[in-house]
Amino acid sequence: MPTPQAHGIDNDDWFRLSPLMAEQAFASGSPANNPVVPTVDEIQDLYAQIYA
Repeated sequence: MPTPQAHGIDNDDWFRLSPLMAEQAFASGSPANNPVVPTVDEIQDLYAQIYA
């Protein structure tokens, strides 16, 4: 699966916006559909791993 970087998303933009993306993901309620509900920090960590 292509990474955000492969789609041309700038590293600085990705990491600058990842806190907002994590907050929005958490607020969407979708994380509650998982057996273990991640925290905002855990979602942000996942975004950091995804960019690599």
